[in-house]
Amino acid sequence: MRTPASQRPLPPRTRRLPESGDLRPRRSRRRHGLSRTKPATRAGSVTRNLTGALAAGSVLLAIALVVIQFWATNRGQEGPGIAAVIAQLVAAVVAVTLQATADRRRDVPGGFATFGVLAVVLGSLWFWWWV
Repeated sequence: MRTPASQRPLPPRTRRLPESGDLRPRRSRRRHGLSRTKPATRAGSVTRNLTGALAAGSVLLAIALVVIQFWATNRGQEGPGIAAVIAQLVAAVVAVTLQATADRRRDVPGGFATFGVLAVVLGSLWFWWWV
């Protein structure tokens, strides 16, 4: 009686050592033209730098609000308020996440991330500080 193929033992795997004729340099594979990274344009670089500065400023504002809230609470005062502190912290995290996406991608999602940073930072400033 024969053993089914699924139950037969596999032959041991061996690794073939390179011979002298096999030691030729590898050719680099050409990438498809659409998969190459696109060079950054001046307008894109300026916009990403601007939104990066806005995201960093949002983080600094959030840290300052946390410090001011603790200081005011220890003195028995009201401070900026827990809602404003939490909202600014959330806006800063969202802005930094969107900025990381905008820095890594130079296509349509990267552009949307850039405008998302603008919307989040300017929206939080307008809602919490201007009105």
